[in-house]
Amino acid sequence: MRNLRLALSKKEKAEQLLEKLDELKASNEVDDDAYEAKHEQYERLAKEGETELEGIRTTLSTKLEALERDLEKYPQELKDLELKSKLGEIDSATFMRQDQRLRGRIKKLEEDVEATKRYLAAETAEDAGGFIEISLDGKSPTARLSDLFRRKR
Repeated sequence: MRNLRLALSKKEKAEQLLEKLDELKASNEVDDDAYEAKHEQYERLAKEGETELEGIRTTLSTKLEALERDLEKYPQELKDLELKSKLGEIDSATFMRQDQRLRGRIKKLEEDVEATKRYLAAETAEDAGGFIEISLDGKSPTARLSDLFRRKR
């Protein structure tokens, strides 16, 4: 889930930069004006990441609830299918086909539930699939590549 990785990466990058900036400030390697400007920029980045995370987690929670609701209906469908087979309403080939289809849906839903739970529990970009390098110049990686190619002409 790229947007989750990106939001977590923003937050982590901002926290790392703020920590490094504070270290530089403590050792008097950065003046007050530069410190304030960078501190504000990194705080904005961290807040942006947090805001994105809140939205993503809300969406994931809603998705998880829907998946779990969907999953709850399948055991009854399997019982109904088995009853139809026992009563002779459907032949064994039809039963097998529909049973496999339902079990496939259940398996897929269970996998989606587990993945969604993993994403909801992710505290770091690594937990969500890996850190994504964040640009502080406001340009996307694609835009930076385009600029690089334009300069080489």
